[in-house]
Amino acid sequence: MKLSRVFLISGILLASISLTCAAKGGKVYTWTDSKGAIHYGEHPPKDVQAKLIKTRTGHSDPTPIAPATPTTQPSTPITTAENTSLKDADRCAKAKENLDILNSGAPIKTRNEKGDTVLMSDEEKDKQKNIFQLMINQAC
Repeated sequence: MKLSRVFLISGILLASISLTCAAKGGKVYTWTDSKGAIHYGEHPPKDVQAKLIKTRTGHSDPTPIAPATPTTQPSTPITTAENTSLKDADRCAKAKENLDILNSGAPIKTRNEKGDTVLMSDEEKDKQKNIFQLMINQAC
């Protein structure tokens, strides 16, 4: 009974070591055998054509976010017919919620051109307040 436990622990240890080594940057190949079964491994057979698989580690580089372009007030006034088509209860509620957050005085995080998280300056907050007020005027 003790011998089977030793083999079990040894097997688990060996499997974890080999999986760790493979995850640390070992190359992984895929190939199909003569029976049509797909195989994966670090060392493909010599007589088969194998493809190198690009593996991922779980770490990803941050995706750059395009800076928000503030909307400006239209140069031509909106007619009543156009104004009623812009009414949207969901958009109105979200704009009011965002304006309340901006008016709360709490520090607000945003992303700069490089994709880094930074605190929004008072000037940026004022610009965003104007934008959300325009949205409220249009959507509510």
